[in-house]
Amino acid sequence: MKKEVPHLFLRFKILLSDFIKKNILISESQGIDHTLIICFVALLSIGMIMITSATLDYALDQKSNPYYFITKHLIYLSMGIVLSVIISKIKLSFYYDYGKYFLLFSFIISLIIFIPGLGKEINGAKRWLDLGFITIQVSEVSRLFVMFWISGFIVKHDVTKSFNKCLFMIIALSLIILYQKDFGSTALLVFTFFSLMLVAGAHLKYLFSYISLAFLTAVPLILYEPYRFRRVISFINPWDDQSGGGYQLIASLLAFGKGGFFGLGLGSSVQKLSYLPESYNDFIFALIAEELGLFFSLIVLILFGIILFRIIRLANKSYDNNLIFAGNLSFTLGFFITYQALIHIMVNTGLAPTKGMGLPFISYGGTNLLMMFIFIGLLIRIQIENRQQISHAVKRGY
Repeated sequence: MKKEVPHLFLRFKILLSDFIKKNILISESQGIDHTLIICFVALLSIGMIMITSATLDYALDQKSNPYYFITKHLIYLSMGIVLSVIISKIKLSFYYDYGKYFLLFSFIISLIIFIPGLGKEINGAKRWLDLGFITIQVSEVSRLFVMFWISGFIVKHDVTKSFNKCLFMIIALSLIILYQKDFGSTALLVFTFFSLMLVAGAHLKYLFSYISLAFLTAVPLILYEPYRFRRVISFINPWDDQSGGGYQLIASLLAFGKGGFFGLGLGSSVQKLSYLPESYNDFIFALIAEELGLFFSLIVLILFGIILFRIIRLANKSYDNNLIFAGNLSFTLGFFITYQALIHIMVNTGLAPTKGMGLPFISYGGTNLLMMFIFIGLLIRIQIENRQQISHAVKRGY
């Protein structure tokens, strides 16, 4: 009987070990944050529905095909899904080890559009790289690439001591983006950079002095370009220029007013009928408010809030698992998504000057949608590597 006790204990230990291997040392797919994925799918679904609603009449009038825009959107959506799967398979060490090449490439693609025949000008701004089969807004790509380098550089060096070098790269890239007449992308990049430095542990006094300087620098940049100055004036009082600079904001505010709490109903928007320009892109949140009301608009805000919370949770988990680069990259992606959503919503509600920036996962726009899928792929990869880190720790314990 005494001999059976150690034998039973050994069997119990083997069973426990097998249980842990099956339920803790799990496969990559089981390590994914399903709440985060559900939020992404929800926003993408809302986007598909709202783009369809916003473009049917417009596409019929402009392209003689009511499904022109939604068809293109579905193509980008399909490309994005494939892209996110591919990105999720690439180890984070690739971005960390080759960070300096991503930095170099961020400047190359930002400058290459000024070569005749490669850059494409739309509405007076030269921001797009024309590859024939696809047109890419280069600032979308370059700001992620430069943040790859920064996220890795502050792992290798002290955050406060390396701040000036990182800031120099951000300023250099920002000047190129500003020359492309893309103030919104510049603001998004600068906000994300300072936010990352803050959570990474840069000295507060040192950091806030530079933030103050950045805001002071923004004033002459706004005054230098007449169109930016007109937007600021129109933002302060759009009713002074109802048919000019204030037109879009007034149309957007009217959409919110008409929508009320529960909206006019899906497809029943009046403002999308050539009254609100870019209703499927830069002002899609106003369209959501008009057709689906304040209630559904709040649901969209809650979804973005959950996404930010889950990404912050993932970043902190990465730090706990000593995956510092993964933590920095998580925060970077979270800031990019959140700040872009905030800028879009603030513009739509009259809380910020008019700026052409889509709502992440929802607005029509090939480059931004593909970039959001790259973000999803990166976040999935970060979750996988966190799970692998835990698995290795458990293996060492058994």
